[in-house]
Amino acid sequence: MKLQRVVRVDNDTWPPFNMASFDQDKVRTFGDFQYVPYWDADTILVVVRRDLRDHTVQTVRLEGRALTINPKDGHRNTVVGISAEDGRLHLSWDHHCNQLRYGTSRPGFITEPPKTMTAADFEPARPLIPGNKMESRATYPRFLSNPPKPLHFIYRQGGSGDGDNYVHRYDAKTHTWARLGETGLFSRKGIYPPWENSKSRCAYLNDTLLDTTGRLHVTWCYREAGRSWASNHDLHYAYSDDSGATWANNAGEGIADLAKGDPIELADPGIVVRSIPVFSWLMNQTAMTLDADNQPHVVTYHLATPERPKGKLKHGPPPEIGRKLSLFHHWRSADGAWHSSGPVTPLTTRPGIVFDRSGNLVVYYAKGGQLMVHVALG
Repeated sequence: MKLQRVVRVDNDTWPPFNMASFDQDKVRTFGDFQYVPYWDADTILVVVRRDLRDHTVQTVRLEGRALTINPKDGHRNTVVGISAEDGRLHLSWDHHCNQLRYGTSRPGFITEPPKTMTAADFEPARPLIPGNKMESRATYPRFLSNPPKPLHFIYRQGGSGDGDNYVHRYDAKTHTWARLGETGLFSRKGIYPPWENSKSRCAYLNDTLLDTTGRLHVTWCYREAGRSWASNHDLHYAYSDDSGATWANNAGEGIADLAKGDPIELADPGIVVRSIPVFSWLMNQTAMTLDADNQPHVVTYHLATPERPKGKLKHGPPPEIGRKLSLFHHWRSADGAWHSSGPVTPLTTRPGIVFDRSGNLVVYYAKGGQLMVHVALG
């Protein structure tokens, strides 16, 4: 890989964080411009517009949209989506089990871009769906932008180990959102004997992606208890061919119909594609990408063999276990089979994953203040 260009946007930003593995998306391109949200040094939400023709940038501060409650909480990310049909930029920001924060630009902002951006180009923040009671404890907002397919929006309602993920679809003609079902994408219900007969859980998503055919792919792990990610387990996979309304397992068998109140459940057959037991210290919220055949590839880190810590269970593993965590690559081939490689290298930070134009798989992550890159030749 070769660094081609560095474009300075700001001399100072909010130090604790300005990126997260669950950012979806942080950068969106439409026409001649790229759009990026970030927190500035004063913890104010800023939108950047980069002109791809001459690489000049403009920024606009949205003064009414600041980090709240706990500015050092790294969950409180910023994400951006686009709806080309009405020319809007969509933003969501500042969440960790609190009221959903959402807003848009004016119509035509990206399709007829102004010469100079101003705060007047952005409409006041508003609920996603007026009167929606399922926007009170939001975390992990995600926009799925893949024009000409409709814009989707997903967030978790509830807490770690006890939450629901809701899928929404945008109607650019009416400028409104519709929630796909009232029960969420995943059910919290079911008994899980390997973790104290747990009766409730939440699904932690990797990137949720639309492929070139319009198929929506999702991979996830379940967490049984918010108090420790030792309770994370298994790599799961499902897909939807109707923009998230109904879902199939890895074998193509129907497992969920959100409109009928039938979400994906722990006991659904064919959703576990890699068995990764509890106490493998499987990291949640890692990364997924699609290859040229529209097949998912996931990178994450966990132990090769489960290991229980000595003494009282804590949120993360003790050092003697943490040192054994390693990068793993799990992927699906066109015949529906899943494969794994690893352990690749010791790893304790969430990685990213992309394919380059030559079909090479690129995995990257930060380590010791440096960008580390692994390439698997296609």
